[in-house]
Amino acid sequence: MNLINAARNGDLGAWEHLLREIYPQALGQASYLLRDKDLARDAVQNAMLKVFNNLSGLKDDGAFNGWWRRILTNEIYLLLRFSGKETPDFQQEFLIQNGPSVEDYVALKLELSQAIKRLPLEQQQAVLDIDLRGLELKEAADDYNIPLGTVKSRLFRARARLQDSLRDYICKSKERDAMATNNLDLGNKIYDYLEGTMDAVDRRTFEHELEQNQEWKQQLKSQKDFLTLLHLITGKIALSASEVKVKVQAVIDKIADYEEVVDDISFENGNPTTMTSHIWFKRPELYRTDGNSPLTGPITIIVKDNFMLSWAAETKQAKKIKLSQEYRERTNLSFPDRLKAMAENKSSRILGTEYLQGRPTLHVQFVEKVQGLGEMNTHLWMDKETWMPILTEYYNVNGQLVNRREVRELRINQGLADTLFELNLPEDVKIEEEKGQQVNFPQEITLEKAGKILGYSPYVMPNQNLKAKHQWVGINDDKGILISNYTVLGEQHPLLSVTQGPMPHANIPPNTAREIVEFEFAGSKIEGDLIKLEIGGVKYILTWQHKDVYMTCGGQLEKSELLKIPGELVQTIRP
Repeated sequence: MNLINAARNGDLGAWEHLLREIYPQALGQASYLLRDKDLARDAVQNAMLKVFNNLSGLKDDGAFNGWWRRILTNEIYLLLRFSGKETPDFQQEFLIQNGPSVEDYVALKLELSQAIKRLPLEQQQAVLDIDLRGLELKEAADDYNIPLGTVKSRLFRARARLQDSLRDYICKSKERDAMATNNLDLGNKIYDYLEGTMDAVDRRTFEHELEQNQEWKQQLKSQKDFLTLLHLITGKIALSASEVKVKVQAVIDKIADYEEVVDDISFENGNPTTMTSHIWFKRPELYRTDGNSPLTGPITIIVKDNFMLSWAAETKQAKKIKLSQEYRERTNLSFPDRLKAMAENKSSRILGTEYLQGRPTLHVQFVEKVQGLGEMNTHLWMDKETWMPILTEYYNVNGQLVNRREVRELRINQGLADTLFELNLPEDVKIEEEKGQQVNFPQEITLEKAGKILGYSPYVMPNQNLKAKHQWVGINDDKGILISNYTVLGEQHPLLSVTQGPMPHANIPPNTAREIVEFEFAGSKIEGDLIKLEIGGVKYILTWQHKDVYMTCGGQLEKSELLKIPGELVQTIRP
């Protein structure tokens, strides 16, 4: 008899053994979502009690892992919603109009939290997924592998029980409204009507019947008021990538200029490496950043007049590059695009309002599902007035913090002078410029298309355990560089990047220390340059030339591991 079956039949020894197996995973999952050890232990304790009490209802032992993780996730989001720091905001007006005072807001949230916990497990799951996390009905049905009607039934009954539990809070009168909990058909109709899932013909029929039935109108209003209150309390907001950008754009036009000091911290085995940048932006296309790179020392980058100018004072190297219009737009006021990219292929949840550096910020969580491994999370805190990112934390699928970007100082609309975006170089410095070349913003590309442009089959990593993303950076009409990023499943940032093209493109300062190394590539022993970087998680970069092709590879690998990569690259696609 296996452990799950034995525990289901009342064997406490089997249950304790099973608990020892899953507890560390559960605590890890709760810890990186809640970011509080005490809350995490509470969530796991509550979840494991529900797992034990409901184990008899689990028919498929193979579904056990996904089942207990869902129960734990329910507990985590109850704590996130109802134990988090949140201000009533626009909810005040609604609460005042509908009975409870603003002072009752905390009590109302607590009562709702307890009411949800008292629901049967299946109903609790439906409410949490749909009313708290913003899951669509069809998504929930697919996720549970049950009919759509069953999901509606569970949700309707759960909401009816919650409304009954909160009646003393949402109604000044203690009289019981006719919720018609026994009329499931009417409840489903009301739900479909309010959620906009009713088709046009049924909607017209329902509205006609509604006009003839005063009791239905009362029930519709009661349900609508309750759902409005429920969604305001729980903060049900699910934002698509396009909605994120629309919301940002609504406030971005008010920003004429900004200045910020940013710490970008990479973590490896818990050890942080910090790079600090001072950034200025002024409309329409003036941008400046001052930083200090371990490779180049102090470095300034300015974007203006269709060009990007970089100046490394220690190496006395100045470069001028012409940029495409899209590149300039992405380089300047780029946080709307960063938010849009962050939201793509992920679900988003707004977890409440928190104060950072004296600013009210909106705490948003982006979740990306990694098949077979779990979830990968990104936490973002945005200034509520401007939607500009203040703090961003990236976690891998194991819950480890891998990168943290914190804006330590933010100043908006100061009236920055144009002279700030001028660069006064020493008289003996000559600006390096490639005439006739324009750098375009990276675009995703297939290997087949890249091969046709390059004129040869691109070199790629055959490792099936790495997720590959290929991008093309056009330099002019007929030349460019192929960038291939390879990421371990469940990790936020690439493990390895490989670039190739018909021209030198490593962009390493000429005075940088290089080590000549020998390695295998394309079946031959060749020599290349190895440069130690230790910048932004990139430890080394290796550059070499083979025939008319210029290549680089670099990333998080140690020296010995990186030197093996060229020998593993293969040509698999024929142009």
